[in-house]
Amino acid sequence: MPDRTSPTAGIRPAPSAADAVLAGLTAHPLGENSPSIYDTGRVNTLAPWLPNAEGRVRFLLSSQQPDGTWGGPDDYALIPTLSATEALLTVLRRRDASAVERGRLAAAAGRGLSALRTLLRRSDPARLPDTVAAELIAPALTAEVNAHLDRLADDPVTGLDGWTRAARFAPPPGSAPETLAKAREHLRVSGDAPAKLWHSLEIMGSLARAARSVRPVGGAVSCSPAATAAWLGDPPADEPASIAYLESAGADHDGAVPGTFPLQGFERIWTLGALLGAGVDISVPASLVADLEHALEAGAMGGAPGLPSDADTTGAGLATLARLGRPRDPACLWEFELEDHFCCWQGERTPSPTANAHVLEAFAEHVARTSDGTGRHRAAMARIVGWLVGVQHQDGSWSDKWHASPYYATAHCALALDPVTDGGAGDAVRRAVGWTLATQNADGSWGRWGATGEETAYAVHILLRTRSGRADPRTRRAAARGHAFLRGEDPDRHPPLWQAKELYAPTAICRAVRLAALHLAEQSRLMSDVSTSSIK
Repeated sequence: MPDRTSPTAGIRPAPSAADAVLAGLTAHPLGENSPSIYDTGRVNTLAPWLPNAEGRVRFLLSSQQPDGTWGGPDDYALIPTLSATEALLTVLRRRDASAVERGRLAAAAGRGLSALRTLLRRSDPARLPDTVAAELIAPALTAEVNAHLDRLADDPVTGLDGWTRAARFAPPPGSAPETLAKAREHLRVSGDAPAKLWHSLEIMGSLARAARSVRPVGGAVSCSPAATAAWLGDPPADEPASIAYLESAGADHDGAVPGTFPLQGFERIWTLGALLGAGVDISVPASLVADLEHALEAGAMGGAPGLPSDADTTGAGLATLARLGRPRDPACLWEFELEDHFCCWQGERTPSPTANAHVLEAFAEHVARTSDGTGRHRAAMARIVGWLVGVQHQDGSWSDKWHASPYYATAHCALALDPVTDGGAGDAVRRAVGWTLATQNADGSWGRWGATGEETAYAVHILLRTRSGRADPRTRRAAARGHAFLRGEDPDRHPPLWQAKELYAPTAICRAVRLAALHLAEQSRLMSDVSTSSIK
């Protein structure tokens, strides 16, 4: 439940800034997402018939880092490096590039192979990141890269001579090659792919082509370009809507594709939630409200059409509707109830603290608006509070499978717990505030791997939207320094921090979080000489 005593409540910020964010939601109805190295590599391998293969290859070449990897820091480099390296080896095998271009491709592929050897060497095994289906994607791609290396022995490629006798890679610890083999055998025998694997259907390889159990929505297989490319196959099945979907997925990035497309339900809910939670006075287009109401009419909703329903999107959507004055009974959330917390969906591998925070907020909004039959809701809220307090890290932060940064998880959990007066919630929020204050960088920013505007914005939310934050005498100075950093940061720079099959950046959400933090700081009179019209 939002803090009704917030000092920013009812204060109107610069309408043009908020309106621009909302206008983007309607101008880009399918959502705005960063291009994906992983999905671009898979699409290039699985759908060579798709126009603009040159653009996808250019994207892969330009995205490689000096150490030969692709993707994020630490463990997050493994999956995209496997995908990009395999894709470049596939292009070389097809022999559809000029000699000069083949030299560039071979050099990049060789650097990728060297990077994989470092990532996967036995003395320092790569740990699988907690990204979507990593335990199945890693062994699938490792096997494909090994198959390329086997072919090099009989069909050498200039520039990759040293790899013809190289040892083959082993799947990283934490992989599940046996589970992958069983899933493929089930699909081979039955022709059916379980719905929970649709979003990662590309792991099935050629078996995925036209799998009869798969039901695309708007041409998309579970909002995944990679899965859709696998389902279409090579040559593509006669599915014009799915072919058109893949073409549209690459339209905004010169052929490169995002990892999840479309993105609109999740994007709209999180964008509105950031602005409304910070007290930004916005005029939400009626069409956005109607779309959200329609999505929840049938019960629990997913992040976009074709994705399975989940407690995270549903809880956040219900809380957002309530804050817009359109409350709905949250009964659909009961299907995700477990003994001591709520799952995103039944059978998930890793529970999500932020999903539970959003369920807590949805129930709190409901309880605040009615006194009839809320006993079960209150009991569930108490269990969620106890579970969130229990999974808080010793240092006061939280972490979550949907975002690589602890500042995201800590902001969402602390804000959900802030209105609660028992169950250890108050102490948990105070510890979160203390951790936030203790981890600020010298330049006023915050960030897991380095300074980012998005993470700095989450820290400002923690400090200025919680009672414990506003009560701490250190907060004003820390938030002012964060505010100064945000004003000097490029508002269009959004390093990928969100977790799907790899790290990505939902740009509209990142803009909204930053704008909301600037609003919080400026309306808290941290910078008396800065007017709200200066928000970028």
